[in-house]
Amino acid sequence: MLLCVMASSPLAAQSDQPIQVISSTARPDFPTEIVFALEATSSAAAISGVQLLYGPTRSDALVIVELDVPLQPQVRLEHRLDTQVYYYPPGTDMSYRWIIRDANGNRIETPIQQFVYTDERFVWQERTVDQVTIFWYEGGDAFGDAVAGTVESTLENLRTTLQASLRESVRIYIYSSTSDMYTALQANSAEWIGGQADTGLGVIVAAIAPDNGREIRRMIPHELSHQVLHQYIENPYGSIPRWLDEGLAVHHQEVRDREYDQLLLDAAQENRLIPLEALAASFPADPDQARLSYAQSRSIVEYILDIYGEAPLQTMLAAIAEAVPAEDVVQRALGMSVDELDAAWRSTLPAPIMPAPDLSGPKVAPEDRFREPPVLPADVAPILPTPTPSVPTLGDRVAKLPAWVTLGGSALFCLVGVVLLAVVLLVGLRRIGVDKRD
Repeated sequence: MLLCVMASSPLAAQSDQPIQVISSTARPDFPTEIVFALEATSSAAAISGVQLLYGPTRSDALVIVELDVPLQPQVRLEHRLDTQVYYYPPGTDMSYRWIIRDANGNRIETPIQQFVYTDERFVWQERTVDQVTIFWYEGGDAFGDAVAGTVESTLENLRTTLQASLRESVRIYIYSSTSDMYTALQANSAEWIGGQADTGLGVIVAAIAPDNGREIRRMIPHELSHQVLHQYIENPYGSIPRWLDEGLAVHHQEVRDREYDQLLLDAAQENRLIPLEALAASFPADPDQARLSYAQSRSIVEYILDIYGEAPLQTMLAAIAEAVPAEDVVQRALGMSVDELDAAWRSTLPAPIMPAPDLSGPKVAPEDRFREPPVLPADVAPILPTPTPSVPTLGDRVAKLPAWVTLGGSALFCLVGVVLLAVVLLVGLRRIGVDKRD
């Protein structure tokens, strides 16, 4: 998508303003770069400074770039943003503007311009349900209908269960293969990722084959749950605990991940369950541990639903939205700590039949480790302040040489003498031998 505002913009069109914008454009080339271009002129003096301000429309902060400017009345400038390094997912709403100055002190700020950083390598079909717009390029209308139906039912389930709904629009980009999708993800993304939701930007990226209705009903509810929860909470001071976020997402899938049940049973019996507190911030990078984290999170959420119903989950989300500290969220909703919830949930699983794995790390230092002064070896003197040295004489230098140096010198002298004596004897013996043969 190309966005171009000519000199008819409000600031550039003021007759008393010497700085005029001739053109301002943004040329996205997903997934490689975005090229921002400006042509401007000043009737008063040479243009002396140009700043580009850009960033996602939904972000409160903009990146500021100071461009190199030739000192002349009219300039044509470009800034190439490498989006392999500074990544934005497909479907990101972007905003930008310019600040231009000339040598006489004149200054203008251009109006904010917007564009969608979309993946134009594919010819997308499009469907909108509620505030969700679906993009796909294989599978025809039947595929779009299936995704739209799942989106509609998921939004209704989330409204019923959590009393939560979308507040802003969401875009879903569905690639027909994982190889296509990986080219749209950030470099070095984990290989096991089948989809991801950028909740701050309102974008979902997923890989679903056109004939895979099961994956539609598994993936779409999962990623859409993340979007709804984060928009509902909207807490700038904290985030939803990862186990709660992922547990609700997996729970709301219309297709259940059956392998998670066996993963959970095996981990419980083998004493490999991950403490709930450890799942609050992030999940392990190891694929097996990550799957176990998802399995545990779903099981804990469903334990809460089975024992206490939907109300505690609604209370948790409301508390997070009010910026209640994470450690107090469970206490407010269930009247117990996170560790107590973890223990209560574990009591419903099979007892371990194996000892806990050895995860020994650094040993804990004794409490009184600072009470005693450090003990130095007998031949090491304490470190003391060093006085400013005077210029030593040669005799001082020799006298002050360490013992090992003087001893080493004597030993070396003796060794050289022995070697010379041996050489003399060897030469003499050889001469005697020669004389005898003669």
